[in-house]
Amino acid sequence: MEFDIENNLETNAVSCTVSEEMLEKSLGCGDTETYAIGMMVSLMERASKELADRHIPQGYTTVGVMLNTTHVAPTVCGKEVTAAATLLEQSEGQFYFEIIASDDRGVIGEATHQRIAVPLEKFNQKARRRGGVQ
Repeated sequence: MEFDIENNLETNAVSCTVSEEMLEKSLGCGDTETYAIGMMVSLMERASKELADRHIPQGYTTVGVMLNTTHVAPTVCGKEVTAAATLLEQSEGQFYFEIIASDDRGVIGEATHQRIAVPLEKFNQKARRRGGVQ
């Protein structure tokens, strides 16, 4: 766990090395041989989820309900990408984050993200019912 000393805000960072499977071309969401925005979003969500998990009771999880993001620079295969989430606000089971993704050349994307706490088993049961699975 880290803190932004100047603003006393809690942060969490996660990293991955970009592989062939993470490229736009491999995922079919683009033609370039660069890190796909969907993969960046997944890393951003992971950073924020891990941070939110520190603040919820056992038997609960958080789910993402809003993400507003930009992907401003390409990253190629073999490079490491880090997503650093900062918890801006927490209130009544709602969590608000600012997230910055970067590689060794600088910022590649930014996001604001909201997650809400839900009882895990109850949420899974509801999802199964909605999907027609009992």
